[in-house]
Amino acid sequence: MTLCHVMEGNRLLLKMSNRGISEGKWNAPGGKMEPGETPEQCVLREVLEETGLEIIKLTSHGSLRFHMDGKEELSFVVYIFSTRSFKGEVKSSDAGEVRWFDVDNVPYDAMWDDDKYALPLILKGRKFDMDVYFDEKNKRVLKYFTVLTD
Repeated sequence: MTLCHVMEGNRLLLKMSNRGISEGKWNAPGGKMEPGETPEQCVLREVLEETGLEIIKLTSHGSLRFHMDGKEELSFVVYIFSTRSFKGEVKSSDAGEVRWFDVDNVPYDAMWDDDKYALPLILKGRKFDMDVYFDEKNKRVLKYFTVLTD
């Protein structure tokens, strides 16, 4: 899976997911990789489909390795990207409403619990890999481990 944090000035573009594992949560645009697709190809496609924006320059930040349902086993990996270089006009899609938020007013209470740990690193431009362990209901992070790679 992939996520791309689209930023402009002091604003961050988020999508209110209306389906899948993130339904009802604000999240960065992104999604599942198709067979034969690289993470970069996936995130370019997903951002265009979900926001109407064409990314010009992409920055890779690393990965989030999720351990869900209170289990120690790895559930899935999400490759994290950001961009400040894009063209097009923002528009919502059938994947959900998109909206700009001031970075000082990010709706963490309506996002995945891990965002409060990972998003500040992304906003600072850091590169990292993070293992995130959720509780049995995937509501709260029980523990996380971060390795900075820059």
